[in-house]
Amino acid sequence: MTSPDGLVMEIKELNKFLQERRLSRGTTVERRRQAGREGSFFQLRRLAGKEIRSFFQDHPLVGVDGSFNNYGASFPYLVTFFRALARSSQPDPQTGERIWAHRVFSPLLPRYQEQVREKLELGLDPEDALARLRWEILAALEAEVGKQALLLKKPRLLLWDGGFARLETHAAATWQQIRDDALRQGTIMLGITEEIATVSLVQALSPGSEDILGDRELLYGLLKPGEVFYRKEYERSKRRRVYVRFAVHPQVVAVDYLPEQEQELATALNFLYTITPSHGRGFPLWLDVVDTEVRITKEEMEALLAAYLDPVLTEIYLRPLRSRREL
Repeated sequence: MTSPDGLVMEIKELNKFLQERRLSRGTTVERRRQAGREGSFFQLRRLAGKEIRSFFQDHPLVGVDGSFNNYGASFPYLVTFFRALARSSQPDPQTGERIWAHRVFSPLLPRYQEQVREKLELGLDPEDALARLRWEILAALEAEVGKQALLLKKPRLLLWDGGFARLETHAAATWQQIRDDALRQGTIMLGITEEIATVSLVQALSPGSEDILGDRELLYGLLKPGEVFYRKEYERSKRRRVYVRFAVHPQVVAVDYLPEQEQELATALNFLYTITPSHGRGFPLWLDVVDTEVRITKEEMEALLAAYLDPVLTEIYLRPLRSRREL
């Protein structure tokens, strides 16, 4: 089946605009020269086994990630399943390899109704109110398992799927404790962001631009495989960020770190470069392992509801009528 002529024309117009926009950003050489005014580039290297053992000092690598999935009709007849996982690279006979946290959220549950009401009173529509609550719950669960992992696993390197800002914002007290504990016991923490949504680098390099720009398009293809862009920091902050290309794929990832651990940043990044498949999408392998395990699928969610929720109640409160479409 071919697309309607109107859609084809619209896509062609989008293609032309994006091609022109890409060319207007300048060549890679020009963009590197621009970026060089705001920071510096350095090259990573792959570590030998002896160097990795020396870095970890018999302590494990731990990855933290979370997942949620929604089921239901329209507000408030919705339920969200949450799960967070901290997984260690070393088995432990007492605590195992995994630390889990789970939660079920619904605007129908009395313990959440006040939180929903507070968000609605801020002027948010129901969809935005629920979105904020979901991100708050997810951050709290990830912080919970991360805190336990620091205590029980004593990792050398603790990787978070996502940047530090969301943990600072949505789980502030727990995050401050995690931060203090990590610094005290020598655990290096890195927050890896796969989809870069910031605009700070663009604003620094193209001040006053009226275009809607993001750091993603500026950074695409800017770095060589195994290269890091380190931006100068002009203000005191509890977190800093570098951009890294871990693979052949030209997209980069953002890596948040603690300023106090800057001296060990290069070695930690060298390790991630070592374990990241060179022909993959450039995301550290251990976080992909954790992501695969923690993810809540639609099939798993529906199986849980079928097993533990009265089917009549599911039909009354949750099942969307569209799920019974025959075409």
